[in-house]
Amino acid sequence: MLSRVAENLYWMSRQIERADSLARLVMAHQNELLDATAMGSWENEWHPLLEVTSMGDEESTEGVVTYMVSSRENPDSIFQCIFYARENARGVRDQITEEMWVELNSLWLSLSRYDVSDPDRHMKMCNEVIQFSFLFRGIVSGVLPRTDAWHFVRLGETIERADKTSRMLDLPNFLPKPEITSAWNTMLKATSATVEHQQQYGGEVDRSSAISLLLFSTTFPRAVRYCAIELDRILHLISGTREEDYLNEAERAAGAFRSRMNFQGVEDLGRLGLHKFIDAIQKDLNKIGDEIVTRYFMIRPKEFPSSAQAYVASRVQAHAKAAQQ
Repeated sequence: MLSRVAENLYWMSRQIERADSLARLVMAHQNELLDATAMGSWENEWHPLLEVTSMGDEESTEGVVTYMVSSRENPDSIFQCIFYARENARGVRDQITEEMWVELNSLWLSLSRYDVSDPDRHMKMCNEVIQFSFLFRGIVSGVLPRTDAWHFVRLGETIERADKTSRMLDLPNFLPKPEITSAWNTMLKATSATVEHQQQYGGEVDRSSAISLLLFSTTFPRAVRYCAIELDRILHLISGTREEDYLNEAERAAGAFRSRMNFQGVEDLGRLGLHKFIDAIQKDLNKIGDEIVTRYFMIRPKEFPSSAQAYVASRVQAHAKAAQQ
């Protein structure tokens, strides 16, 4: 597969997952605000979402919700995510199914037509994006052949999902203490984990149970640990390397992340605290993303070694040269 095609598929999928996750978070947060008995300034209540998603709006004159959902200025708004996803899909029309393109293009046209005078437009847009995501993922699962195209679509979805779930878990760090308890419910709703939580832990939601499910579950698809396992697996499917080996730095970084979540995660959480542990996860995911770009999307003057053994040997040689200097 051409690196340009792989890159478009990867970013198409990441942008759709990003829009879906943001829409879920906005909808869940608004529901919590509506259920609250006492609310402060409406705008101030939304600022923690800007912090947790790393969307600074200091230079924007738009309202916080507008900035997150429908802004043309914010490159990470839900509206812009769908725009970029559509642009990436348009560049690889021959690699995706007709149904995938039709649904994505239809969503873009629909979001573009919302009347700015409609006070409910943002929640309608979020709901439409969430419903589209269910449909789009169903189409991908049902009709896209299990070739490299499938793998890069799944790769983009999985790394973005791990990123957004971890960011949601950092929400309490940006809230006043009286509001932290309700934040765990917001996270569960935003990740569609409420029913799974009830089945595993009962109806009472607290910090421990929410973290256990959303960080360390190996069966819940939006849990960070589940995504870490999938990331490692998908990268090995792309290269054809055995899971106990690695052929490139992307696979090595993903394998290290999977191992940390499997064997060190609980201890690191206790040692670092939730906020610093989430920061460490973000650094791991950023490194994996950077290595994916380097390995698969950048034009290289020469090919990487074709076997795991040759790759390890090349790394040993590089380290030996560096030690001699």
